[in-house]
Amino acid sequence: MLPVLHGLEQSMRPVLDYYVPLSEMVQKARAAHARLGLASTVPLREAAERTAVTAWGRETFEDLLVVGNMAALGIAAPAPVRTHLVRPAAARHASVTDLHSLPEERPQLLRAPWILEVRRPELGEALFGETLALGGYTLEGTTYLVGLTLDGGARVATWRPSWTGGELAEGTRQDYSPLVEPADVAEWQDWARAAARFAIVYALLVEAEASPLRVEAGRQRDNPKGLAVSNVYLDGALGEAAGVVPASAHATGLIPSETSVRGHLRRQRYGPEAMLVKWVYIAQHGAWRWVRPA
Repeated sequence: MLPVLHGLEQSMRPVLDYYVPLSEMVQKARAAHARLGLASTVPLREAAERTAVTAWGRETFEDLLVVGNMAALGIAAPAPVRTHLVRPAAARHASVTDLHSLPEERPQLLRAPWILEVRRPELGEALFGETLALGGYTLEGTTYLVGLTLDGGARVATWRPSWTGGELAEGTRQDYSPLVEPADVAEWQDWARAAARFAIVYALLVEAEASPLRVEAGRQRDNPKGLAVSNVYLDGALGEAAGVVPASAHATGLIPSETSVRGHLRRQRYGPEAMLVKWVYIAQHGAWRWVRPA
């Protein structure tokens, strides 16, 4: 049996002659899996391999590893895969929102297989960098991130977050893989960290109080069979204007100095004895402090 989900972190080999949305690839895998009629007791690794072969045939070893992870993304849970069609402004907002630590539990969006993708890559839309689509599923404590990029390539990286409130980069360092050329290792590691960060920040923005992201259930024509599609918009601008300049303090000789505070996510405790935790979005704003003239 090919080790579809074991030991693979990334393949830079382009597997698509033209851009096919990740959601369509996953839909094809779900349809192939349904035709196979495999018992629910078949391990996910084996089911994903057999599904990939049924859907795409036996290609090269590297290609089968990549589509095997796409198949696993589609069949890791019986429920439809949550798919967000992210508008450019919403993706940009997730990229510029500050977050300095991992949450203490997995965000709601990431608790089941998920897909984020743009609607019109031909117009230059992207989630972050040159990544057009990003999906993820979890197996035995490891999250597998699957991405499609502008050059027609596919990337897969492992992510082992501890959900302890540690540094955001925690758990995204990739081990050596024989499928990655030595010259590509640094780029591969950078992509894995960027993908994990985007997934976390985006997922928290979706559930955060006062978030400017708006998620709407897709129309029937936007919902391919076997998926649960939502459209995601940004309400308002990326940031807010600075606050009103405070009155000068002639008696102290100090003058106001503006400091820009970027939009960020903040963990906030609430409820009886502050036992509950929620995330709140704080919009970009201008803060003022009193300083002595230079």
